[in-house]
Amino acid sequence: MWRAGMVFVAVAMFLSMASPSLAVAAAKGPHSLPPELQARYQQLTGELRCPVCQNETIAVSQSRIAADLRRIVRERLLAGDSNWQIRDYMISRYGLFAVYDPPVVASTWLLWFGPLILLAIAAAVAFAALRRRRRLLASSDDAERVSRS
Repeated sequence: MWRAGMVFVAVAMFLSMASPSLAVAAAKGPHSLPPELQARYQQLTGELRCPVCQNETIAVSQSRIAADLRRIVRERLLAGDSNWQIRDYMISRYGLFAVYDPPVVASTWLLWFGPLILLAIAAAVAFAALRRRRRLLASSDDAERVSRS
């Protein structure tokens, strides 16, 4: 009987000493990443767009697909993929919509250069309007001079 009591005390002491380390392991959870990968994970999930929510990153989206994408990013990070490999994977699977800053390729030229083209057109229209106005003012001044003489 005395031995059973001692075994019970020994097990209780072991568990009380082991419980802080067990609590830390439980707090990290099965999906935790090493600190160097956690920083990359936060960066990547902040750059990738949720296909359902459209204007939310997968880091903040509560949709199921965002949770799946976060899981995929975590798995690919643990597999040793670089950030660019993970981005390319997401683009190949979900299209250029998956990223907020799509690469400059033929299909995105209008997106990247459209604002510059519109600015150039607006400047040309403004220049032409000012030039026309100067001509009209100059011709009305010439007409006044002719009528005075």
